[in-house]
Amino acid sequence: SKMKKITLIIFVSFMITILTLGMAPKCHAVKFLSFGTGSPAGTYYFLGAGFAAIINKYVPGVRVTAESTAASTENARLIIRGKMDMGLACMGTLNDLKKQGMNVDKVRLVAVGHTSDVHWIVRKGSPIKSINDFKGKVIGVGPAGSATLNIYSKKHLKAGWGLTFNDFKPKYLAFHEITTGIRDNTIDAGIIAAGYPIAAVMELARDIPIRLLETEPEALKKLQAKFPNVVPFVIPAGTYKGINKDVHTYTLPQMWICRADLPEDLVYKIIKAVYDHPEERNAIHPMAKKYTIENAFRGTKSVPVGFHPGAIRYYKEKGIWDKRAQYQ
Repeated sequence: SKMKKITLIIFVSFMITILTLGMAPKCHAVKFLSFGTGSPAGTYYFLGAGFAAIINKYVPGVRVTAESTAASTENARLIIRGKMDMGLACMGTLNDLKKQGMNVDKVRLVAVGHTSDVHWIVRKGSPIKSINDFKGKVIGVGPAGSATLNIYSKKHLKAGWGLTFNDFKPKYLAFHEITTGIRDNTIDAGIIAAGYPIAAVMELARDIPIRLLETEPEALKKLQAKFPNVVPFVIPAGTYKGINKDVHTYTLPQMWICRADLPEDLVYKIIKAVYDHPEERNAIHPMAKKYTIENAFRGTKSVPVGFHPGAIRYYKEKGIWDKRAQYQ
């Protein structure tokens, strides 16, 4: 009958629809991840944004967003609180947070990469010839929540030069605010700690004549006695306009960290994407070249957390995990 034919057509159509849906490829939900960086003018931001782009290109179903933050300390705190998935942090940051009672066991290492090179900047005509001359001056010490403030400005100034924030007027400024302050002559000196060349410092040096203050050998010796991770460093002549001689300063290795509860397979795919595409990685920023498997373990003996299982899997695959002691 006509009704039976209509019923049959509807049934067949329904079955075809069901079968088609069954054979269609399953759509997996995209996993959104946040990558904590630093000031938009600093090395952290360039590296984080570049890593995110490579991960998004080579890891299907993952979208990583680089987020500008107050950098190192804030990144680590956000990861501990589960509000950030991964990010960059200065060597020593997790040790400090552990002393403050934070549960750093919620964090794991992915790699150690570039260095954060100390730039103490003044105008060329400034009466400040040494860090010892900071007394009574207005000094840009880095933004709240940053390793620049908590490690380089607070701890290192005291250990190396015997200076505390009572000796000068501290201004809690981000990188671009420090360069603006020096340009406008509203601060006397400021620190930017990041992998050279730093875009913000290059721009400042093009606008006005500047100088970079050196770390005296005596100060370096005191720093290293208190902080074994401190490494002497030379910013080559010509890196910045008008600075025509090598600048002797110091540096700290930087860590790529992540949440401990991220899936092993996910972290494995993420590090593999970045490390297996060196040409794309190295094009991000001069400091991106430091992210090699040989550098991945530098200074990690002093870090209070271990490597993420996904990172360990990658290093084992590359045959370097069992040799890591020689690179620490």
